[in-house]
Amino acid sequence: MKKIIYSLAALAMLMQGCTEHFEELNKNPAGFPTISPGVQLTKVQADLSGQREDVWRYDLAISSPLVQHLSGSWWTQHGGQYRILDKGQWYTLWETTYPRDLKNIQDLVDRTANDPNLVNINSAARIMRVYIFSRLTDLYGDIPYSEAIKGYTEKIFLPKYDTQEEIYNSFFSELDAAVKAMDVTKPTVEGDAFYDGNVDKWIKFGNSLRLRLGFRLTKIKPDVAKQQVEAAIAGGVMTDNSFSCIMRHEAVNYTFGENRGNGRSQVFQADVSSSGFRLANTLVDYMKLTKDPRLSIYGGTYLPVNGSEAIDNNNNLDITPYLQEGLAYGAMSWNVWMPDQTIVLASGQSVVVPTAYRRMQPSKYVAAFNAPFFHLTYAEVELLLAEAAARGWGGQTLPQDHFNKGIQAGCEMMASYPGAPAISQAAIDTLKATYKVFPATLEGRMKVIHEQMWVNFFLNGSEAYSNYRRTGYPALVPFKSVDWYTSGTNGVIPRRFFYPESEAVQNPTNYKSAVSRIGGADDWLKRVWWDKE
Repeated sequence: MKKIIYSLAALAMLMQGCTEHFEELNKNPAGFPTISPGVQLTKVQADLSGQREDVWRYDLAISSPLVQHLSGSWWTQHGGQYRILDKGQWYTLWETTYPRDLKNIQDLVDRTANDPNLVNINSAARIMRVYIFSRLTDLYGDIPYSEAIKGYTEKIFLPKYDTQEEIYNSFFSELDAAVKAMDVTKPTVEGDAFYDGNVDKWIKFGNSLRLRLGFRLTKIKPDVAKQQVEAAIAGGVMTDNSFSCIMRHEAVNYTFGENRGNGRSQVFQADVSSSGFRLANTLVDYMKLTKDPRLSIYGGTYLPVNGSEAIDNNNNLDITPYLQEGLAYGAMSWNVWMPDQTIVLASGQSVVVPTAYRRMQPSKYVAAFNAPFFHLTYAEVELLLAEAAARGWGGQTLPQDHFNKGIQAGCEMMASYPGAPAISQAAIDTLKATYKVFPATLEGRMKVIHEQMWVNFFLNGSEAYSNYRRTGYPALVPFKSVDWYTSGTNGVIPRRFFYPESEAVQNPTNYKSAVSRIGGADDWLKRVWWDKE
């Protein structure tokens, strides 16, 4: 008995010794008690396009093939053939955005809300929060919004799904308030990888985002769309390429958690032949028809040198000037046979191009690790202003002038890709001449404006997909079949992403409420609210 008492006493003394200095003992000497708002902002900005595992799935596997920009890789079956090979691919954006991007941006908003000297980084973070949420709701529909990211601050662990209409109303209020709160007399935006802290550029970005989202409602709420578009224009939108929202990545290859390099490029350079990705013939044929000089920047045709193929196409033979072919949308790069092609180079040398190398890959420019990612560009703004002029909104006139400015800006923007040659003015003028006779009707103008918008959104598949659903352009022919493969939907293009299955398990009441609003099943053929049939 005495031994037990002595043992318990010793244990008590040991526990007391541990708990007396518990906080000191458990501090990480290499850690930080807080994080700079600027560092947090930089991380969010880099993560949006620098995380290979994210963009591989929601964009390159699904969105870009859905709009027939990309084909050829095993992964493109998801969006290119409308097949559910791995349903988890549709969950990636949701499952990374909430716990990573939105958690960080919400924390940044909260921590800078009450300091007048931090009003500009607070406003920039609020604009970013709208941008990030817009990517989610446009792909999924109703989502957790007003109660999201409040588990730590308000103990809300099972957030409700707000309707998309409610979310969009909040977007417009938030953008209006954030832009108006910005103050050029206060410190600039610290840690800003988009605009290097420039407050005026953030104001233009906020208004231009409002322009984009305002136009999203033209089918469902045309009166609200007009109101928001006109408010955005009155507030001041982008006026040249220097205002484009661009993430300029570094020449860094993929490792786990790495976000400095371009995530899409890291996918293309994960294996030889751009990991099987090819430009879809829908895009290539359209750009050849319109004599679009951006085609040789978007895509390239490459041959191994001396039979040895390099992952980096800078080290392969560039035969793009001689051969520019796209792969049938929905097809795999190995299952649509074509005969070998013999071409004669400028040097007079004849080379044989096997079928495996005949179709255009993502070019060595767009696949560079330090290739930029374009979130929202001046070219897009000018094309939206062309639509505003066509509709008679916001005091805009001369839609063809805005249209031509959009083409000019889009072509000039190609110089942002590392190593890409500048497009000559003569080549840009040739593209503009394709549209010299500009349509007189609204529908005709919508067609040419948004076909150009579709071209402009290359490698931003989620935005191209949203704009296609909103406008119906380009008039894509749905995938039905190629050799060995058939459509997973009988040739119907999906209209939204699936909710993660984890939501049905962990947040069942709110999940079921959201699903009931689209007919009772989590159906990818159902439309989000603004995508009125």
